[in-house]
Amino acid sequence: MIFLNSSQDLSDKKSELNKDYDTSKSSFNFKYIFETYGEKRISFPNNIIIETINDINNLKNFYNMAFNIYKNDKFWIPPFWIEFKYFFNKKNPFWKHSECRLFIVKKDNKIVGRIAGLIDHRFIEKINKKIGYFGFFECIDDYNCAEALLKTVQDWLISKKIEIMRGPINGRVDLGCGFLKNGFNSYPTLLSSYSPLYYISFAEKFNMTKVREQFCYYIDLTKPFPKKLEKKAQECADSGIKIRKFSRFFTKKDMDMWVDLFLETFEGHWGYVPVKPEEVKTRFGIKQMRYINVPSLFLIAEYNDSPVAYIWALPEYNQIFKSMNGRFGLYQILQFLLKKRQINIGRMPLIGIKKEFRNKNIGSYLNYLIMVEMKKKGYIGADVGWIDEKNTVAHTTIAITGAKLYKKFCVFDKDLYNSKKVL
Repeated sequence: MIFLNSSQDLSDKKSELNKDYDTSKSSFNFKYIFETYGEKRISFPNNIIIETINDINNLKNFYNMAFNIYKNDKFWIPPFWIEFKYFFNKKNPFWKHSECRLFIVKKDNKIVGRIAGLIDHRFIEKINKKIGYFGFFECIDDYNCAEALLKTVQDWLISKKIEIMRGPINGRVDLGCGFLKNGFNSYPTLLSSYSPLYYISFAEKFNMTKVREQFCYYIDLTKPFPKKLEKKAQECADSGIKIRKFSRFFTKKDMDMWVDLFLETFEGHWGYVPVKPEEVKTRFGIKQMRYINVPSLFLIAEYNDSPVAYIWALPEYNQIFKSMNGRFGLYQILQFLLKKRQINIGRMPLIGIKKEFRNKNIGSYLNYLIMVEMKKKGYIGADVGWIDEKNTVAHTTIAITGAKLYKKFCVFDKDLYNSKKVL
């Protein structure tokens, strides 16, 4: 569960949010952000070649190569092609303040890996550090190929005067963050990452160091709820906090309210980038909220009729999405509608509380109500996460539910400034 908490006045950031870096203005005739790159080939020893992605057909190769990596992995769930493709569309507001390069690696003329280099200028401006990302990384178990990919992105970031290479982050922390460190014997949940264990060794061999770990928890809903959780929930209910469901009848109104609350409570979260509400509304899961949202699992906490916190939980739709194999046509939509009642696991990815309302047991109250509702629906458990390793308040709150840590993800950094001096 990504726990969000801040009360900074977002109105103070209007000038920053309205700043338009527009890294794609020079390419107005193209649909995708990568179509202006031009063709580039870089040769490495051992018959390894890096190629730049510069058209939609190559993007399909970039996407499809992951199926070869995971062809014998029963747990991997492919992303939807339609969403994968949209991320790189110039209409995505993300590209108003970001840029990227996409590369594939070939060995013996076969595609065996991929990587993206990404720079979010708004993030750099916020933290005042020249950090760039590598993301969308996939590769066969061959360090020579992985090194060629990582070095290519490293060199591109250095050419852009970036001083720290961080990843894997697929553009934003909520799109994919970290290599999986443990918890390989279960399916990835909605909006979470998945990768083979050997990716960790790739990062370490490339002289990257762990900068952060992200944790996921599992709540066993077949067990009685902890008495401490019930007590804290009751104390919060007695304090005047009122809970209501997200309204399907007033979706736009509640969506606008929630996005503002989301942005306010996300401030201060690790990896946070201040963006306009319109950008949040285009993100996967949010723009489909009207169709995937279950009102009884999306709760708003109010005090004196004013929203002060929320929790957004969902059925674990990946139980259905796995069989769709990355496709989302009419057949898959019908399949989704017919099978969604068979889901027996819940997902608790987001909770946010305004700063002045923390330490009032609101988190425990919301967690308790969601757990009660999930149990009513016949769910046997719930995935919670991810939670940043340094978010001690969130770890303490989720521990009260009886949740057990079951997955860790690692994000790595490499100091390019010192590496460049050595070279």
